Amino acid sequence: MTIDGGKQAETGTKKATLADVAQAAEVSPATVSMILNGREGVSFAEDTVKTVLAAAAKLNYTGGRRGRVPPGSRPVILIAVPNVTNPYYATIIQAIQQAAEKKNYATCVSATYRSLENELAALQQARSTGMAGIIFAMLAHPDAILARAGRKMPLVVMGDRRVGLNVDTVELNNYDAGSLIAQHMCELGHKHMAYISTSLDTCNPIRVQRLKGLQDTLARLCPEGRLVVKSRDISPETELENLLIEHTVGYELARGCFDDKKITAFVAVNDMVAYGVMDAVIEAGLSIPDDYSVCGFDNLWPSHFARVSLTTIEHYINDKGHNALDLLHARISGQLSNRNITRVEVSHKLIARASTGAPRRSWAGPSGSGS
Repeated sequence: MTIDGGKQAETGTKKATLADVAQAAEVSPATVSMILNGREGVSFAEDTVKTVLAAAAKLNYTGGRRGRVPPGSRPVILIAVPNVTNPYYATIIQAIQQAAEKKNYATCVSATYRSLENELAALQQARSTGMAGIIFAMLAHPDAILARAGRKMPLVVMGDRRVGLNVDTVELNNYDAGSLIAQHMCELGHKHMAYISTSLDTCNPIRVQRLKGLQDTLARLCPEGRLVVKSRDISPETELENLLIEHTVGYELARGCFDDKKITAFVAVNDMVAYGVMDAVIEAGLSIPDDYSVCGFDNLWPSHFARVSLTTIEHYINDKGHNALDLLHARISGQLSNRNITRVEVSHKLIARASTGAPRRSWAGPSGSGS
């Protein structure tokens, strides 16, 4: 070993880096750093520790103790969310932090507004500052992000079930969630509905899958039925600047549907959009559910309020956050093999409340002038 070290110095051969050790051990650089620095409060699988130490010894890596973290400090997890105004993401953040506290991780939050530039910046921030891993509560550009991330950063993605997404995921089958809403509305007797949504594109597969579940199930259960699709594209800049953009989209798109006398129900892409729809109906002097039934997705905490009482899809947001952190911890600590990926699918159910009922028998219109 001494002779090899001398030759290395004489020939100027590049010294082994932390990244070299990570590659040899098939773990992330953050994992190597925590093991070699003896990071307190984080446990690793015995095999992982042995593999890292063996790789470091084989490569004659000596940098592990440089810049040793202060005693008592904790590894940091980055939580990347599209925004923090929607209670869905606020709940996700707190659920992840609850689980992180039990595993002795600190957390920080980055809002991306579904921008590729911001998602890449979040990934770079996590990697360049030596964070232990990153959780994307929603990933708008998976191909670009995952190609850049590789196996260098422990990463978990939350969102819709996607075939071929080669990363640990916590998923919801949004197609089935949309189907549940369609079944409920058809059972009540609704045949003509409107789907109200923010951007429907490849960056937002959750919204698209909810729509497809609605369309297919309506076509199967009520072939004579009709689903009008109303959406508005929202740029990252608009999402950043307008705190109430989801409510605004629901409100304005719903108002544009009042002239279609056959529509008896609104299905909003999420509860925040549904609140805007409900406000539009009420401000027009109409009643919920006598004139219009309204439902959403997510079962946010305001949906429980007596004066809201929104029919929606429950998909256990707290469990999703806990599962994401536990999965990331298993990846960081070496409990999961780098040769495999893990997918956790969260269950869901319909919560029927007072915002949905049988379709109206006659139509007075927003002004009460008759039809």
